[in-house]
Amino acid sequence: MSAHRKAVRIVTFPFRAMWFLVLVANFLVVMTVCVVITAFLAYGLALTLSYILLPTVWTRALWQWGADLYAHSHWFKGATITFFVLLFLSILKFWPGSDPKADAAREREAERLNDDLVAARQQAQTQAKLRG
Repeated sequence: MSAHRKAVRIVTFPFRAMWFLVLVANFLVVMTVCVVITAFLAYGLALTLSYILLPTVWTRALWQWGADLYAHSHWFKGATITFFVLLFLSILKFWPGSDPKADAAREREAERLNDDLVAARQQAQTQAKLRG
C-alpha cells in the first residue's frame, strides 16, 4: 500500500503544483485590482475632503498631482480609463431608468401571448387525441 501512496503522490504532485501556481496568479491579479480600486477611492476621498476642509491651494496641488500622473504614466492612464469605464457601465445599467408602467404593460402582453400559445398547443393536442 505504501508504494501505491508514493505513486499517487508522484503522479499528483505536478497537478498540485500547477494548481498552486494558478491560485497564486489569481491572488496577484485580484490583489492588484483591489489595490487599484482602493487607490482611486482614496484619491477621490482625499480630493473631496480637500475641497471641503483644506485651502484652495492644497486642493489645486492635489488635483495637479493627479493630472501630472495621468499625463506621464501610461499605467495610471489605463487604470483610470478602465476604472471609470467599469464605474459608468454599472451606472448606465440602471440609468436612464425605464418606465415601470410600460415595463409592466409589456410583461402583461408577453404573459398573455404565452398563455394564448399554451392554450393553442393544448387545443391542438386535444384535437390530435380525438382524431387518433
